[in-house]
Amino acid sequence: MGSIILVLGGTKSGKTTFAQQLAVDAAAEGAGAVLYIATATAFDEGMQARIRQHQSSRPAGWKTLEEPLCVSAALPEAAEGMQAVLLDCLTLLTSNIIMRLGDEPDREETQNRVLREVEGIIQGASRMDATLVVISNYVEAGLVAPTRLGGIFQDIAGLSHQLVARHADAVYMLTAGIPQRLK
Repeated sequence: MGSIILVLGGTKSGKTTFAQQLAVDAAAEGAGAVLYIATATAFDEGMQARIRQHQSSRPAGWKTLEEPLCVSAALPEAAEGMQAVLLDCLTLLTSNIIMRLGDEPDREETQNRVLREVEGIIQGASRMDATLVVISNYVEAGLVAPTRLGGIFQDIAGLSHQLVARHADAVYMLTAGIPQRLK
C-alpha cells in the first residue's frame, strides 16, 4: 500500500517545488518512475504561461497525464509501475468540477460530487504501491469569498483538505518557500 502526502500553501508559496522534491525522493527508493497528473486547463494566456513554467520545471523522464476532471478513474492504471504520483493540484480539480456544473450549481450536489472524486483518489492511492503527493492551494485562511460560487469553492476546498489530511501519512504547509510539517 502506498502513502499519501498532502502539500498545502498559498499562491507562489513554493509548494510545487517542494512537492516535486518529495516525489523525487519517493521515486529514488525504487526504479525512479514518477507520474505527474496535471489538472490545469489552459483557459487563458496567463494559465498557459503557468502550465509552460510547470512543464519546464519537471524532470524530463517523468510521465505526464493531463486529467482535469476524473483523476480517480485514471489513477489506478496510470500509476502502475510508478514509485511516486504527483497530483497538481486538488483545488484546480475542484474548480474544474464546479465549473462544469454551471454558474449557479446546487451547493450540496456540488460538494457531494467533488468529495466523491476526492474519496475515489484516496481509495485509488490505497491500492497503489506508489507514494501519492497531492498539491493544493490553501484557501481556508483568506477572506470569506464575496460571491456564492466562490463560497462554494472555498467550503469544498476546505472539506477536501480535511478528507485528504485524515488519510495522509504526512501533511505540509508551505509559507515563503518554507515547509512546516503539520502531520
